[in-house]
Amino acid sequence: MHKINHQFLNMPFYTPDWEISHLFLGTFNPEGGDNVNYFYGRSKNKTWKLLSEIFNEDFNPEELEIFLDKLKKHKIACMDIIKSANVPEEKISSINGKGYSDSKLINNSIQRDYNTQNILNTISQNKNITIYSTWGSGPKLTNWTDEVGKIKNITPLVSPSMAARVPLGTEKFKYMLDDWSKKITPTNI
Repeated sequence: MHKINHQFLNMPFYTPDWEISHLFLGTFNPEGGDNVNYFYGRSKNKTWKLLSEIFNEDFNPEELEIFLDKLKKHKIACMDIIKSANVPEEKISSINGKGYSDSKLINNSIQRDYNTQNILNTISQNKNITIYSTWGSGPKLTNWTDEVGKIKNITPLVSPSMAARVPLGTEKFKYMLDDWSKKITPTNI
């Protein structure tokens, strides 16, 4: 087994220390995979484009310090539910490779170390916080379901990935934006 830590495990924003009204929960950013500056940083993911529309702010993780200041201004943060994974040698490329499919990560052959307690601590330190997830109904694996079940009142959002399926004949970004706009209310600054 090979241990793969979260790419941001040692970054100061891994556990956000600012006031949060909007907490977005993702799955995992593996070290050894594509390097990104912040959560949801891959090109097929439209999280920051969607939130830019909703909050009327240009969220660009490429300019990390300015980006983090904007997140703090709007009381937005992200955290992933998986802290690290113990992966059989022959499956490393499916975790660190292209695509980052949750089904390759959340199954019986991969051992996951969860970040749940850290997330719960962050939630308890912030009044009037709304928690969102982008993993849909999620896997049915028992320990995944148990961990996610510890986090109450999660608002599910349509996946921000351009690889995600949407109803036939629907423009993907508009479909995503319609869903997110109904569920996310910008905090007054």
